[in-house]
Parts: sequence; structure tokens; C-alpha cells
Amino acid sequence: MNLDLELVRTFLAVIEQGGFTRAAGRLHKTQSTISLHIRRLEEIVGRPLFDRQGRGVALTEQGEVLRTYAEALLELNDEALLKLRRPPVTGTVRLGLPEDFATRHLPLVLRRFTAAHPAIRLEVRSALTAELMRDLGNGDLDIVLARREFEATDGDALWREPLVWVGARGRAFAADPLPLVMFPHGCVYRPEVLRRMRACARPWEIVYTSTSLAGVQAAVSAGIGITALAESTVLPEFEILGAADGLPALPDTEIALYAGATRSEAARYLGTYLSDSVQNLAPPARGDSLRDAPVRIAR
Repeated sequence: MNLDLELVRTFLAVIEQGGFTRAAGRLHKTQSTISLHIRRLEEIVGRPLFDRQGRGVALTEQGEVLRTYAEALLELNDEALLKLRRPPVTGTVRLGLPEDFATRHLPLVLRRFTAAHPAIRLEVRSALTAELMRDLGNGDLDIVLARREFEATDGDALWREPLVWVGARGRAFAADPLPLVMFPHGCVYRPEVLRRMRACARPWEIVYTSTSLAGVQAAVSAGIGITALAESTVLPEFEILGAADGLPALPDTEIALYAGATRSEAARYLGTYLSDSVQNLAPPARGDSLRDAPVRIAR
């Protein structure tokens, strides 16, 4: 008896989404279908794969073993289909990416694309959203993945995650004014974060500004101040802050795909690939995830 790749894909979706309900939403299937797929997969392997724990799920030891093989199986399947279906496209594509998304999420996505399409040359540049959008408008970039302005509807939204307040773990910020570490003008969520801080009763001041994600993270790690970051860029040594610390709630942030006015066939192909790949990325797990219990190995 062979593993059914559709069942394997459902299995990984349950792990990545932290439960059956969210996996159903990701795969656009009913929860009963997700449950049926997992039951059929457990019948094939002859072992239980999940322990149900309240609203979440935990992998059994057998489930953890299957997870490693499942990821390899789907990667090979998707890579084979991509190579077999790809048109004979050549050319150069100039791609712009925001650093706080590119460094965590996209290296593997781009590596797979270039491996499958060696005749397409990528020129990738990372910068703040305002710079990327300016260069796209000037014709200096072909495709941009960028953080979308709040409540904007332009571009093709591909990714959504919370903004969160963070500070160095164990570092108290009880004294006023509250020190803020910020990206400079050009960061798409800076205006909204500062607007909410101005409506907050607690005094504050910007004490450190950096154009790079690494610079902002380093300043927070050193205890210079607190900052607002996309949830996926929160480091393990950071502590999540909130209303109890006198801070306002923050909105979600979105990554959208924008295409230039003149697009080559290579650029169109990359745009389609990025759209599919980014929407299927799993949110990276953190030990203290805000919204979902982490998938654990049941002993």
C-alpha cells in the first residue's frame, strides 16, 4: 500500500496550521474531510499520528517520523511538477523584497525557483517598502513583494500576520518616557504604529532608528528600547508586550505582490510562482506563539 500525496498534504497542513479547523480553511476543504484524510492516512501507516489535546493537536512519535518523510515527498513532487510543466522561458527578472520578510521566508522559495528555471536570472534587492514601490514605479524593478499600507486594497495580498510589541526578555520598561526602537520613514507600518502611540496615555520617545531588521532586533536585544515587529520576526529572547505595559493594540500587516507596467514572460512566470508559494507558506513556529499552541511530540 502506498502513501497518497493528497493525504500527506493534509497531514502537513494540520501540523502547520495547528489544528484541523485551520487546516480546513487553508486547504479550502470541510473539517470532516480533513478528519477523514487523517483517518485514512493512519489506516495506511497503521499507527496513530496525532494526539488531540483540547483545541490543538500534538504529534505522536510515529507522526513526527512521518512528518520528515512527508515534507521530502511533497518537495520532490512539487519540484518534479514544476520542472515538467515549466515553459522554455529565459530572461532576467528584477525582484524587490522587504528585508523583514525576505530573510525569514523566501530563500528556500527562490532557491527552488532558480533550480527549476536555470535560464531565468534573478536580480534581488531588499529595501524598505517605500523604496521598493518607488523603484517599481520608475521601472527599475519588475516585481515587488511589499508590506501593504493599512486598509489598502492595491496589489495581490498573499500573507497576513500580526504586528506585536516586543522587548528584551527580563528587561523592564516601567520608567517614562518609554524608549522606542523604530524603522525609519519608508517603513509601511511606522505611521500607524506612531499614530496609535500618540493616542496612548503613556509618554514615549524614539531613541534608536535602523534601516535593517537585524539592526532593530539587535537594539531590542540589547535592551535599548521596545519595538513593533511582524510576529514571524520575533526572536526567542524577546518578550511579547501589550496592554498591561501601557501599549496600544496593533493591527495585522499584509504582504502583497505588485507587478510593474511592463512584464516579460519570465516576470509573469515568477509572479505566478511567488503568488502560489507565499500563500502556501506555513507561519514559522515560535515557542511562545500568540495564537496557536505549538505542535508537540507526545511521549
